[in-house]
Amino acid sequence: MGSARWVGACATALLVATGCTAAAPAVPDTSVSASDSAPRSVDSIPEERPDSVRVTAPDSTTMLISLLPSAPGTPLSGEAAGMAERAVFVPRTQRWFMVRTIDSAPAMDVGRIDGGVGTTDGARAAFASMLASQSPVQVGMSFTMHSPAGAIPVRVTGLRLSGRRILATLDAPTMDSTERALPTEWRGSPALAPRKPTAAACAPGDTAAISAAIARYTPAPKEAISVIRGCFGDFRALLTIRPLDITPESIERVVLVRASGGTRGGKLRDLSYPLHELLSVTDVDGDGTNEIVVHSFRPAMETWAALRMTDSVTFARFASGFTIEKR
Repeated sequence: MGSARWVGACATALLVATGCTAAAPAVPDTSVSASDSAPRSVDSIPEERPDSVRVTAPDSTTMLISLLPSAPGTPLSGEAAGMAERAVFVPRTQRWFMVRTIDSAPAMDVGRIDGGVGTTDGARAAFASMLASQSPVQVGMSFTMHSPAGAIPVRVTGLRLSGRRILATLDAPTMDSTERALPTEWRGSPALAPRKPTAAACAPGDTAAISAAIARYTPAPKEAISVIRGCFGDFRALLTIRPLDITPESIERVVLVRASGGTRGGKLRDLSYPLHELLSVTDVDGDGTNEIVVHSFRPAMETWAALRMTDSVTFARFASGFTIEKR
């Protein structure tokens, strides 16, 4: 694949002149929070991997953002070295992240550490040293957060711990209550400008017919229904009807509503997560077709993800984060 060959060439030649490297990072914020989003919750299983999606050939807006900078890798000893053995960070090939509001501040999921971190000054200092040495995401790095209102340039202001998650805090505006998670993109160093929309806004369609089609679907007892409206090719709305009691046999119904009010079944390809709450839409590519943000469920696990249309009725994952396993 052309993009894979380019990544290999970039890794070999380092492409110093084209932005595949970054300046030495600033010292990260050492604040540690022991709060967790849910009692007795732990992180994603190691076998989880990003889903494959259809991609276009690299161009001037994407070629230079295939690799995160290398972690500084400064030598560690003592408690910091032990923490490094227990920490896992996002791979350098990762370019899409999810942002959520954690402890009242927008934060990006960049890794986890098993076994906890102490609250003494020594433990805080060791944790800060480990982050400065091992994390490919460092204070000062720029990202692009994609909200329904458009692309927002943001910068990493600190690295901290919440439960087992290693988070990068951002200087992002306060997220709207409906924006429970947003896809966020690494766009190189220095950051490339956000993409400009290349498509006109889609026609709203027959709004009365669309509303009537949505109204025909009502959840049964112990079911939940999610609805979002947007531009999905020939469709203007997306619904999921899912059971509230999650078992290995649980399935959901996915319905797409045409601009004319007609309906057709759809599919959400989200690894092994069969159930979804639809949260919001955004257009990360500026091509006039909306991506969707979802809260995904399977037995004893949940995650937040972003999916894009890969054919006329199918959405596939391209970003995820904050996955937890409940025991």
